Amino acid sequence: MQRTLVPVTVRNPYAEKLQIPNEVFKARRSNAHYLAFIEAVTFYHQYQRERYYDKDTGEEYIETTLEDIEEANKLMKGVLLRKSDQLNEACRKYLEWLKKWLKKEKKISFTNKEVRQVLRINPSNQKRYMVQLQDYDYVQKIQGEKGKTHHY
Repeated sequence: MQRTLVPVTVRNPYAEKLQIPNEVFKARRSNAHYLAFIEAVTFYHQYQRERYYDKDTGEEYIETTLEDIEEANKLMKGVLLRKSDQLNEACRKYLEWLKKWLKKEKKISFTNKEVRQVLRINPSNQKRYMVQLQDYDYVQKIQGEKGKTHHY
């Protein structure tokens, strides 16, 4: 399919009106990636787009349509949601699993050892997740000192 595509300039008349929500981490950079992705979607639809010619330069171009933006939004939704999350994907999965487990067990507190026995997670990974969860106030240490069992 790529061999049938030809170099053509893509212009997005909606570019200035589109914005990434401020909640997205590094919104400026993400916005640039988002616009580039819309351009790529338009480029791949070049044979379904009307060709235009710039009056000043004579350059041939195609324009982004609302359908291109809609398709890009469908494809990018998961990425944008992950970029707006404070937690990385692995830590988010750990937190969601932890919430389900606490609900299933009807518990409101836990120890790392309990979780490790059930989840069979590497202690160093768990420690990294717990530090991140505490930094963002998803969990709170209620008891424990260095070298002793911690309760969350």
